[in-house]
Amino acid sequence: MRDTYVYALDLSLNSTGIGIFTNDGQLAKLLTIDTKSEKEDKLKLSLIGKVFLILIDNYTPSTVIIEQGFSLFNRSTQAIFKVHGLANYLFSEFEQIYYPATTVKKEITGSGNATKEEVRTEILKKYPDITFASLDESDAYAIAETYFIRQGIKNA
Repeated sequence: MRDTYVYALDLSLNSTGIGIFTNDGQLAKLLTIDTKSEKEDKLKLSLIGKVFLILIDNYTPSTVIIEQGFSLFNRSTQAIFKVHGLANYLFSEFEQIYYPATTVKKEITGSGNATKEEVRTEILKKYPDITFASLDESDAYAIAETYFIRQGIKNA
């Protein structure tokens, strides 16, 4: 039987952060899908989808943890939910768990109002050997860390 992995997704139309972990919480892969160079949403979604399909083929998911979308500005909210729909579809055969951003921030920093930089700083205090290529990767890591803490796999 093939190994399965826990995915943590910080979804965005411009820069999606992905963390892939073993089921016991060990980091397997971190990456950012940067689509800022694409001009049209459909091209951005196509690129994100292609990367997701390659990852699914190479790292079979068991569970997908996703930062819950939120409404801020209508245009950006509509854009982010396109990516959520794509992820929900491509990962539809796997368990999906959503956490609000405030829950992740509170679990990692103790404050639901923490900035992305503060989240990254707290993760690096605990795991100083990790290198993040983007704040989206550190957010994805924090999403996974929240999951593993809540599952009793890791300590807070």
